[in-house]
Amino acid sequence: MKNTRFIFVLITFLFLAAGCASQNRAVLIDDRGEIALVSMVSNMYVFWHGEDPIGPEVVGFLAPRALRTNPDIVVAAKTDELINTAEMMFRDALANSSVINLAERERVFSSQAYRNARLQRRRIYDDMAMPEGFRFVDSRDRDFLSALAVETGIQRSMFVEFDFTKSMAGGFGQSGNLRANLTMRLLVLDAQGRTVFRNSYSLWSDSTINVSGGTYSQSAMIELFESALRDIYDDFLFH
Repeated sequence: MKNTRFIFVLITFLFLAAGCASQNRAVLIDDRGEIALVSMVSNMYVFWHGEDPIGPEVVGFLAPRALRTNPDIVVAAKTDELINTAEMMFRDALANSSVINLAERERVFSSQAYRNARLQRRRIYDDMAMPEGFRFVDSRDRDFLSALAVETGIQRSMFVEFDFTKSMAGGFGQSGNLRANLTMRLLVLDAQGRTVFRNSYSLWSDSTINVSGGTYSQSAMIELFESALRDIYDDFLFH
């Protein structure tokens, strides 16, 4: 009897959760009003999946001097250029899908509301990366959301955060085949600070690159992430 009740409660919960998710999707898609992409951030260095991030000083200490003869060989790839590519690909993917209407970049950035937005100062470190021109806007700043709506007419704001990590797909220790792991968390709020849409998406790259003693090609790793970004954007737009 207890098992039957548990199964019933579980099915009810899943049904309600699916209903809420469908409602959120419907609100996001049915309202064709503009959405301001106000924040996009990621980790600055690609660390092993599941490990605690470490500062840039430690990364420099860990890199053997021999690697300096070939700057493309790294122990932790940097994402400062990748995050710019991620934004460009994101805007292109949404523009080509005709599902979500992103507001023009400069229209958002040039607004007084954006310039005065409260920042997540406690999370702004040297190991955080943002596309050029962005600010690390605090999603809890309701004054910013309402001010942006009044100034520009844009009623919804989007916050995107990436985790770029790596993991072994085969081999021994830190030598063998390396793959890229990607998580994207996405939040859309209305002008009153209410959640319109929230979800996260995770995947790993189908392709791998060679890693030897924990060192690998940064350019090859970035290519894996660019492919993973295309896939995760497709997942987001499909669901």
